[in-house]
Amino acid sequence: MEIIVFSNRDNSQRDLLLREISQVSDLSYRMTFDFDTLFDAIKMMPPDGVVVLLISSESEIDFFISNRKRLFHSRCILILPDEEETLISKGCSLYPRYMAQTDDGFWDVAAVLNKMVNNAKN
Repeated sequence: MEIIVFSNRDNSQRDLLLREISQVSDLSYRMTFDFDTLFDAIKMMPPDGVVVLLISSESEIDFFISNRKRLFHSRCILILPDEEETLISKGCSLYPRYMAQTDDGFWDVAAVLNKMVNNAKN
């Protein structure tokens, strides 16, 4: 299964996330750092692909909300920087398959990806 991971270049959580998801078998990922590259990669993504959005700020999630159609109804895992009610509410409007926070670590994101990989095999 192929996934696309979006992160701001300055997001210190990025390496922790990549370390966790790299342990999921049968998974290849592509890292993107800007919006245009992300949207281009989504266009070429296979049908069973997943987009992981590692959000750094409220302005990033606002951008994704305003460009929701460019996500092309892709399966999305959304990782928010904290549990602020406004961010969670905005995150829900993107209809993610799974939503997490960076302060929880990323073992749960890896577990969700592992389950998605196993379901794709069946």
